[in-house]
Amino acid sequence: MFRALVVEDQTLMRLALMNEVQASFEKCVVLGAETLTIATTELQNNHFDLVVIDPGLPGFDPTSQGDRIAVVDRIIEASPRAIHVVVTGSDNRCEADGFRRIGAAAYLGKTGLAPGVFSDVLDDISCKGFSLRLSRAVMTKPDYRFSGLTPREQQAIDMMAQRAPGTKRKEIFSLMADRLAVAPGSAEKYYKQARAKLLRQGHRIPQGL
Repeated sequence: MFRALVVEDQTLMRLALMNEVQASFEKCVVLGAETLTIATTELQNNHFDLVVIDPGLPGFDPTSQGDRIAVVDRIIEASPRAIHVVVTGSDNRCEADGFRRIGAAAYLGKTGLAPGVFSDVLDDISCKGFSLRLSRAVMTKPDYRFSGLTPREQQAIDMMAQRAPGTKRKEIFSLMADRLAVAPGSAEKYYKQARAKLLRQGHRIPQGL
């Protein structure tokens, strides 16, 4: 059983990261810790394969490079056999290099992180030894959330709504199939079910759907 720990003080972000990690593995358990104290207690008592760390935790100055390094270093020391992924909203290449030197395997900026990112990051680590993804504002269309859709139907709508110009629907269905671990035909079915529900509910269908 794959075990992961997400160390992040902002509750909504912690839960979102936990959901992303959970979605990346077929069999896993994911714990969340708001503080370094909770994280170190869990690391002392349990084995983890993956630890996701926001270096700006309570009790430390998030603008101090020394404090940020201290947070990550203490977590790495407490879990030397785990894969360590730093996730931050104030990212830069210089800091990424510093965390890499003390043992982090990945450094991710929060802006621009997409669903499925952890699977891609672990592939990067496996192939290259380190994954670097700096923040980038790439949104060109708004996000949509509709009541009445199942999680898979909502994900199908998300992926279709955000497809790049010129990308064919069949390509999105293939990507959905990989992301959802289903056949492309099933991915297309989820999308069509979702679209039909939105029409029945009287929603205005976003452009591209």
